[in-house]
Amino acid sequence: MHRLICLLTSIIISATAWAAGTAVCSPMTQDDDDDENQHVQKIETPSQRHYDGIDVSDHQKRIDWEEVARDKNVKYVYIKATEGATYVSNLYRYNLENARKHGIKVGSYHFLRTGSRIRDQFANFKRVVKKAEQDLLPVLDVEVRQGWSNQQMRDSVKLFCDLIEEHYGCRPLIYTSSSFYDNILGRSFNSYPLFIARYSTSQPNLKSGNDWVMWQFSERGRIRGISTNVDLSCFNKGRSLSDIMIRGQRIGQKRRTNTDLVDKNVEKPAGVKVKEAPALSKQQEKELKKKQEREQKARERAQKLAQEEAKKKAEQERKQREKEEKQRAKELKRKQEQNAKEQEHQRELQKRAAEQREKELKEQAKKQEEEAKQAAKQKRQEAARQAQEQRKAQESAQQQKRKEQQNKLQQQKQQSQTQNLPTRTRANAHTTQQSNKKTNKSSADND
Repeated sequence: MHRLICLLTSIIISATAWAAGTAVCSPMTQDDDDDENQHVQKIETPSQRHYDGIDVSDHQKRIDWEEVARDKNVKYVYIKATEGATYVSNLYRYNLENARKHGIKVGSYHFLRTGSRIRDQFANFKRVVKKAEQDLLPVLDVEVRQGWSNQQMRDSVKLFCDLIEEHYGCRPLIYTSSSFYDNILGRSFNSYPLFIARYSTSQPNLKSGNDWVMWQFSERGRIRGISTNVDLSCFNKGRSLSDIMIRGQRIGQKRRTNTDLVDKNVEKPAGVKVKEAPALSKQQEKELKKKQEREQKARERAQKLAQEEAKKKAEQERKQREKEEKQRAKELKRKQEQNAKEQEHQRELQKRAAEQREKELKEQAKKQEEEAKQAAKQKRQEAARQAQEQRKAQESAQQQKRKEQQNKLQQQKQQSQTQNLPTRTRANAHTTQQSNKKTNKSSADND
């Protein structure tokens, strides 16, 4: 389905380019299948690859050039001016004036058609594109070969280039695909600066060995200020903006290439003998018109189908986004509820921790109080014990003192009695007194 959508998209772009004049697009000739298949290749986006400039047409609609000018990668822009002998881009003047107003270097291009005379086509281009308004070399867009042989194609392109060189004083850039150049234009135009379209991740490699100035690598670029896809291009290595500036170019200047130095049998330009390809006969024009109408109807059908597919895809994407948004909202609500539960759990844990701490503090205070009571009790007991011991010591001292007093009184009494007795009696009394002293001393020692 993705490949089908890409193919339909490429058909729509080609149809718009053929009928209304798009920006430079990929060749759609019958014998250029390689470039036609390039439309379904996956092209890198601007964010993935460096780009130096863009080309635009009415297909890009009204462009916000002030916004485009903010993109520092956009060093230049090529604007579609004319196609065939009569078509003029409706937005050419608007794009030209506003791009230059915002400081972007500007060039113009003509889309070559096989159904009109070359001189008429050049007259159409010359009427619209004024040299004084151009910063860059003119570009000749060569993509289709319907009704012309290869030699007629080469002669016609050479004549148009000669007319540009005569009027504008410089050789134009030739825009084409690598296969169109290799198979149709060939080495006849090796001396012209080339603008090669190749929608691939690998850069162009021409069979002739000729160098190219610019490479259009994508038709699906996205740039702010432009609402549609836009063609992106970049310079070849060693090339820069100065290589495509219209001022300072010398008429007829030819840059020598490897092919010029090696191959001496290359096909030479037609030079002064160039003949303009004849206009189509009425019958050919009628057949070509019918063919173009059939192709236009096919493109319209393809466009309608692509729009329906795009609409379905957009609806599917919308539903998918709604589903994803609901899923995200559900997931967000679940996470919020989970966070609320976790916060509640944390608060509960904090509350329990506070209660446990308070309990521990109370137990600690109670323990300290008990320890203080126990210490006070022990202190009182110790004080009581000491007081008791002190009382005992005092009582013992008092008792000893009383005994000593009693003994002293008794001795005094005995002495008094002894003095009043005869000698023998005093001796006995003295002996008794000594015996009493010993007895008292023994009692004191026992106490």
